[in-house]
Amino acid sequence: MKKTLIGSAAAVLTAAAVIGTPFYLGAKAKQSLETQHKILAETFFFDVVSHQYQSGWLESTETTVLRFHPNVLANMGAHIPDNVRAVLEKPITMVNRVRHQPFANGIRPVRAVVDTQFKYDPEAKKTLARFFGDQEPLTLHNVIKLDGSGELSASVAPFDYEELSGIKLDWKGLSGIINYQAGFNAYQTKISVPSFNATLADKGSLNMSGLDISADSHTASDGKTALGSSQTTLSRFNVEWKSGMDYSIRLNDLINMVTDLQIGAFINPRGTIAPNRISVENLRYTTETAEPEPGYLNTSGAFAFDKLHYGDTVYGPLEADVAANHLNAGSLNALKARWQQIAAEKQTDAESRQNQLLAAVRSEGAPLFTDNPVFELRKFSFTTPTGHINTKGRLQFDGLLAADLNSISPMLAKMKAELDLDVSQNLIEDFAVTQARGLFATENPDSPQEQQEVSDTIRLLMQQSLQNMAQDGYITQENGAVKTRLAVSANTVSLNGKRFKAKADEDLFADLEDNAAPAAASAP
Repeated sequence: MKKTLIGSAAAVLTAAAVIGTPFYLGAKAKQSLETQHKILAETFFFDVVSHQYQSGWLESTETTVLRFHPNVLANMGAHIPDNVRAVLEKPITMVNRVRHQPFANGIRPVRAVVDTQFKYDPEAKKTLARFFGDQEPLTLHNVIKLDGSGELSASVAPFDYEELSGIKLDWKGLSGIINYQAGFNAYQTKISVPSFNATLADKGSLNMSGLDISADSHTASDGKTALGSSQTTLSRFNVEWKSGMDYSIRLNDLINMVTDLQIGAFINPRGTIAPNRISVENLRYTTETAEPEPGYLNTSGAFAFDKLHYGDTVYGPLEADVAANHLNAGSLNALKARWQQIAAEKQTDAESRQNQLLAAVRSEGAPLFTDNPVFELRKFSFTTPTGHINTKGRLQFDGLLAADLNSISPMLAKMKAELDLDVSQNLIEDFAVTQARGLFATENPDSPQEQQEVSDTIRLLMQQSLQNMAQDGYITQENGAVKTRLAVSANTVSLNGKRFKAKADEDLFADLEDNAAPAAASAP
């Protein structure tokens, strides 16, 4: 009798375990997926149209309908190709098949295995089929372990596309893995893109190979700020074009947005790049964010490449390493949230958008500047065909107030900066020619001879100016390079430890005329 009772109890317990375990794991799987859904729903460029979860014994189904925020797409404007826009404008349905039996992933017990199927609008599906054929464009596979951690793998299918017009696209696909802890409080990401080659008929081509991205992230003490590091490498990027390409770099607008300084449109280079090519070899980009004390962040970023080919001209290597320390984490999060909100709002024109971004810096972002931050240029080293630029320095604000951000004068009064400069004189002269050529009027702007005379004049002016500064002790000239230490403190500027006093323009030109007079007198 006792054996019968024991056997019956064991059978009941076994049956309860068999029946109850999937229900328990299903509840825990739903909990994990709700956390992941919350992260997705809080992403500013997505709108969640609908979401439902149907629970079952061994399997459950989660269905989420998403769409890209229409204002985000509108603000991106012409940056999105028509084919891509046709897909992004339509709702996308994510169907998660959740298998939550203990051995859904093999002999090692897991909480659940989730396979995601994407369903597209008929028009979007037709567009995708042109490239991917019968393949699933995007697949997701999520293994949730018993403790709530897991591994999410993603892949974008490769394709080889060609049109009669001569357009060819060879995409080798994308693969990615995210290993995450419970609640996504920490995760490691790896993404790899082997190559992408595009031939744009008779207009040019684009080639990219060896793109790898890895990141190690975790949450700061506030539960919101992301800390960690990232590394991005690109073996090669090459673009060629067979027709002129107009460009307009609005440096003046950028400086004005940050400082309210109107420094003149002459620094905005404009023109047409002749038919040519640009390629970059071994590009690297790394970032790191740490929390040395609660509420404050130290961040750094390094950018480098081995060679930059611009036509037949080769630049490089380049190494740039910058850091920003003692940043107010709360302000940084508020500024990020405001910028995301602006990106999701309907914009009437570029100027209003710029004004909104600047207003956010002066309000939500104010503590980033008023909490005594320190900005460092740890290293900047760049080699060009005609010389080099080597520099490092630091900048900090002490006692800055939010009201000071509305004017450049109080900012300068509370700013301390040091910058060590080592620049080839040839580069300084080249820069002066490029920036100041438009200030000189000529009878025939298309005449190569007159343009050369203007360039020679600017070089002569710059050489004389540098000689005068060297004589005054502001700079040193050594082996074809100009070296100095620039320091700014309490509204004063010093070079090489000597307070800088600029000469009036007429004195500079007078010196030049005096020095040039004997040569002019002896000329035939």
